[in-house]
Amino acid sequence: MKDVAALLIGHGSSHPSQKEVIEGLAGIVKSKGVFAEVFHAFMRVNEPKLSEILDEIVKKGYKKIVAIPVFISEGSHTIEDIPGALGIPRGVRYYKKALGDSEVEIFYAKPLGIDERIAEVIIKRGLEALSKEVK
Repeated sequence: MKDVAALLIGHGSSHPSQKEVIEGLAGIVKSKGVFAEVFHAFMRVNEPKLSEILDEIVKKGYKKIVAIPVFISEGSHTIEDIPGALGIPRGVRYYKKALGDSEVEIFYAKPLGIDERIAEVIIKRGLEALSKEVK
């Protein structure tokens, strides 16, 4: 996937931990070396804004972008807001669009959803909370 840029998309918040989590996850994804480059953006409050990041990615020469919403489930943000900011039709997971002088392919991933690995993190957090309560 050396010609694909990944774009992790977070909600954004005035609370700093939300930005730190998205940036941290982007760093971990980058360290895995699966994608040529990993970007992150936010729908609200934080920078960079989702509505602005595509131009930056295209200026770096990428023609394939996989947009990954870092949300647990489908909802109005993943169904309407994010596709709208990406300039892709609602309900579409693959879309070609012109950006500047380039034609870009956007692959829109599903939210995280139900996954054994997420359940393991939930269990881990629950056990951590219990261990702190006992101490």
